[in-house]
Amino acid sequence: MRLSKRCEYGIKAAARLAKGHGDGYLQSREIAESEGMPAKFLESVLLGLRSAALLESKVGAGGGYRLSRPPEQIRVSEIVSALEPDSTVTSTTTEKISIGQTALEIFHERSDTALDEVIGSLSLDQLVDLAAARVTKGGGEMYYI
Repeated sequence: MRLSKRCEYGIKAAARLAKGHGDGYLQSREIAESEGMPAKFLESVLLGLRSAALLESKVGAGGGYRLSRPPEQIRVSEIVSALEPDSTVTSTTTEKISIGQTALEIFHERSDTALDEVIGSLSLDQLVDLAAARVTKGGGEMYYI
C-alpha cells in the first residue's frame, strides 16, 4: 500500500506539531513553510485531523493547531485512518481468476497487514524521536545518482 500525499502531509504535520508539543498553537502557514507543503492543501489535511479529534484549533491571535493529546498517546495508524478511511483496495475485476492475479492479491494483503502492524505499534513521539536522531546524525539527506 502506498500512502497518498494527503496522508503523507498529515504525518509530516503531526510530527511537526509533536516536536513543538507544549509550546502552544502553530499556524498552518508555519507548518507548511517548515515542511515544504502547499498551505491550501495542508489546511484541508489539518481539518481532517481535527475532525478525527487528533488536533485542536484556535482562531485569532496566537491561534492555530495543536495535538489534542500528548504525542505518545497518538498512534500513526490513527492519522492514516483519519486521512485514508477507505485505504483497503478491493478488486472489482470480472477477469478470470488466475494464479498470477491470486498471487498479487495475496501479496497486497500481506503487505497491508505488515504495514498495519508497523503503524499500529508506532506512536507519534516514537516516530519524531527516530526522525530527530536521524537528522542529528546527518542521515536526513539522500543522494541520487
